[in-house]
Amino acid sequence: MINKRLELITFGDIESLLNNEIRESKTLEYKSILPHDGESEKIPFLASVSALANTEGGDIVFGIIEKKGIPVELLGLEVKDVDGEILRLENAIQTGLEPRLTRFQSRVIKDQDGKIFLVLRIQKSWNSPHRVCFKDHAKFYKRNSAGKYPMDVSELRTAFFLSEQISDRIRSFRNL
Repeated sequence: MINKRLELITFGDIESLLNNEIRESKTLEYKSILPHDGESEKIPFLASVSALANTEGGDIVFGIIEKKGIPVELLGLEVKDVDGEILRLENAIQTGLEPRLTRFQSRVIKDQDGKIFLVLRIQKSWNSPHRVCFKDHAKFYKRNSAGKYPMDVSELRTAFFLSEQISDRIRSFRNL
């Protein structure tokens, strides 16, 4: 995750990811392009979003080419309707995850040449675990320093147990 409030992130912060060779991590992922509407690209995108929400939250930065998790080029995005693309991604998140994810934001950043970068910030969810439910795909994901991976049965049990425990604590607090 870029260690700044989302609205304060500038192109200088995007540049520093490249210049300092900041590796993808548990809370940071790079994508060179936006996912298209096709199934083959939508599922990995939703898996990345659910993995961040199910773990610690984090940022997906679009417009950066990476090799083995290290940024190598600031490509930027070629989009004509940025607001339309953000709306499309938000809609995919709202309809492709179960339970619905509500804590995410986006920020468009431009460089001096007009190249566009998009930072999608996913907050850790207190309503996890979230599952990708798109077409016949129905998996839960989590993230570690090496990237996203499908959750196993043990991790799912723990996630559901912790989710229920949080709900009980909130109810107890409200009843005080």
